[in-house]
Amino acid sequence: KDEEKEQIEKNYQNEIKEYFGNEPIAIFDDSDIAKRYGKKFEDLDDIIDASSEKKEVVKGYHVCEATILVEKEKQPFSVYSKIYSCKSESFVSMNRYTMESIQTVINVLNRKCNMIFDRGYDDNKIIEYVDQSNNYFVIRMNDKRNFLFKGRKKNAYQEAIKRKGKIRMTIWFEEEKYEVSVSHTKVTLPYNKKDYELVIVYGLSEERPLILLTNRSIHSKEDVIKVVRLYFYRWRVEEYFRSKKQEYDFENMRVRSLKAMNCLNLMLMIHMGHLSMLIEDMDKKLLTIKIINRSKSLKNKVLVWFYQVARGIREILSYAKKGIKELEKIEKREKYKQITFRL
Repeated sequence: KDEEKEQIEKNYQNEIKEYFGNEPIAIFDDSDIAKRYGKKFEDLDDIIDASSEKKEVVKGYHVCEATILVEKEKQPFSVYSKIYSCKSESFVSMNRYTMESIQTVINVLNRKCNMIFDRGYDDNKIIEYVDQSNNYFVIRMNDKRNFLFKGRKKNAYQEAIKRKGKIRMTIWFEEEKYEVSVSHTKVTLPYNKKDYELVIVYGLSEERPLILLTNRSIHSKEDVIKVVRLYFYRWRVEEYFRSKKQEYDFENMRVRSLKAMNCLNLMLMIHMGHLSMLIEDMDKKLLTIKIINRSKSLKNKVLVWFYQVARGIREILSYAKKGIKELEKIEKREKYKQITFRL
């Protein structure tokens, strides 16, 4: 039932509130579920399979996700996850799910946070919505985006290639180390005539600089570096998606209706949330240490621990031969004694 599902979600959200710091980091991203050979699933949509090398268009579903990083280990805690199809009768727009995910984060945290978005969220309505909610945002801009530079309308990319980054910094992206240079300037958004900071990162790609827009105030070199580091936490949600697909065979759900898929997705979201609870302060938790040891991982230190914890739990449970019956006292009732006739 929908009421029971909503209550489960609320209970989960109340349970995880204590794991976030004073200025939490919320990351928003879209994923997909590819159903290449599916024909009988409800409202199958056409999606771009992000997992394929050629980014092929296949049958499947869209997934809107909002995660919040835990305070110390910075593992993603999913607080909103919705599987949907643009071909459903109830579908209004993708922005509707995005706004729902933003509002869920606001309701869960109930305090100011940093909201991180990729370039797919470069939308005036999203910028305005987050800005009015009194939260910080860092959004990657599309190269075609225009801003007012000292009152004159110019293309962000064309202005970016004219500049040189004066601030040097080292970042870790997808577990690789990069030496980059960063520049920043104040711009005005033509849509609402508000001033924001444009942060430009050089050195990640030889072809194009990375352009970020933020409503955080920048007064020093440290402020610029903080904006860049906030954005690059974003790749952790990509690892979160990857672990769902690899460790739990997320795309191989054998239920046909979207409602059933979303129920399974909710159960997986709660399970992975409990993994994040195990991982937080992991050095002080003997259970977590033993689980990771059982995973037999080659690396002793990683940035995202979902794979190791999932494999460790699977390895431990592979030795369970009797199931949960041995752990609970289950009442065995005698067969009801009544005269019966054989026919």
